[in-house]
Amino acid sequence: MSAVRALCRLFALNALSALSALLLGACALSADPVEGVLQKPAGDPAAASTSVEGRLAALDARGSAALEAARAQPQDVPLALAASRALFEAADLRLQLGALAALDAEKTTELAEVLSADDRVAAETQAAILSLATEGQALAERAIEAREDAVEAQLLRALHLSLVAWANGPTRSLFAGYGPKLVAAIDRAVALDAQHDGGAPLRLQGRFRSKAPWPYGDLDIAREALLRASEQAPVPVSLLFLGDLHEARGERELALAAWRRASEAEADASTQASAQEIRELARRRLRAAAPDAAGAAR
Repeated sequence: MSAVRALCRLFALNALSALSALLLGACALSADPVEGVLQKPAGDPAAASTSVEGRLAALDARGSAALEAARAQPQDVPLALAASRALFEAADLRLQLGALAALDAEKTTELAEVLSADDRVAAETQAAILSLATEGQALAERAIEAREDAVEAQLLRALHLSLVAWANGPTRSLFAGYGPKLVAAIDRAVALDAQHDGGAPLRLQGRFRSKAPWPYGDLDIAREALLRASEQAPVPVSLLFLGDLHEARGERELALAAWRRASEAEADASTQASAQEIRELARRRLRAAAPDAAGAAR
């Protein structure tokens, strides 16, 4: 009996250790200081302005300057929002570049793999995005403390929180409680002004609801939000997300139509930074879903 009890005790200890390891491993990731992420411009900015490296360096330079200004005047809400927006654009471009880099490395032709490319962004890029989004969220929170009803601040909080949750992955995000926090932040922005910034609150709501697992996923809410956002401002990113939503609903022809539009659409000011990459991601979807019909989108 003593041997049995010893084995049972050992099993219990091992199970407890495994659970503890799971819980510890699920703790939210800590972000490195954002100063170590933002690149310093190199060479002639005008000459590099059209290259990927030049565009990213330009966004980083703008983000660094905006962050410095916001820190110098911590009570200035517009400065905090400008810095938060600049950091989001720098983070978002890294995300789209990372997704394309994953597809280039894998040389996949499977639509499911193309659609999930952002799940396979390199760890170094994920860490950089986490740093930018953590700082950007803090700036948005600062603005919300001063003006709780500022839709731009609520939107930026939701955008950055979505990137923080993405960088942490589903398990850590679950234990950190990011799901309800993100729902509340998105819903608040939608309630304040769903049409703000070309329907950006609706676009984020639709994307989150179309990708999130139960109990937050809802393809009907996602459809309504993305249709409204795309109707208001048919920019590449809204149309890309709309196509992904149609594909998730089993509506292949509608998905193809949305991706074709995304591959050719013009961006507005707030989505311009990563529009080139978004259009390319739409073309990758078209080639994977309907290679014989994707020639016009190449």
